[in-house]
Amino acid sequence: MSVFSLIVCAGCSVKEDRTLCPCRLVLDFSEVDTAVIRSVDLDVTAPDGFVFAENVEASRFYEDYVATVPRQELQLSVWSGRGAFASDDGLSIPYGNGAPPVYIHSALLDADCEQLHHTVIMRKNHCNVTIRMKGEDVDPVSISLVGNVDGYASDGRPTLGRFCCSSVVDVDGSCTMVLPRQVDNTLMMELDDASGVLKRFAIGEYIAESGYDWATPDLEDITIDLDFAVTHLTLVIQGWEKEYMFDIVI
Repeated sequence: MSVFSLIVCAGCSVKEDRTLCPCRLVLDFSEVDTAVIRSVDLDVTAPDGFVFAENVEASRFYEDYVATVPRQELQLSVWSGRGAFASDDGLSIPYGNGAPPVYIHSALLDADCEQLHHTVIMRKNHCNVTIRMKGEDVDPVSISLVGNVDGYASDGRPTLGRFCCSSVVDVDGSCTMVLPRQVDNTLMMELDDASGVLKRFAIGEYIAESGYDWATPDLEDITIDLDFAVTHLTLVIQGWEKEYMFDIVI
């Protein structure tokens, strides 16, 4: 007497239309620095309205992450650090706030296959700008950075909009603010002693003249030494050996 067993597996048979079968998306997080990134927000979307979203903890980065997705073109977006700045369209920075310390991975995937393997590499999409006031008798002063990038779209590209963040220098005459990735050199710096704008100048142009590239995958941090008389400034870019000094044109 023979016994036959039938095992039914999820998937498609040879005779079925395989365009209706799902794709097995395998994400490799092994390149993510867990000393910096403790979790990520994973978003997968498709033009037909498909949406997949999940928070992935760093403890899961050491093994392949698998998701079932439709066989079509997909937008993959992986975020770290967006927190309260998250929006339906990606990331939005309210006017008056600095950028969050965000890392982003974005890719357009062709999932028209049974299995797709993709490596996630998180890129630093924020720039920490430290401003140090130099000179004698430096009174408390408010410093603002004003630009035209107010966040990121769902695919990780900077979005245009009004941006302004401000900080008061500490007892040592310094402060740090966080900028999103810029798309041009129009960034302005304003110095205010509470009675009105004292000085306003095109810091974006000086940053560009130093050779800083806002299109580089991982943004370097910037230190600006500014003399109190505001006659010159020095730019120091993290990881670069050279300093850049400019006479300021107000």
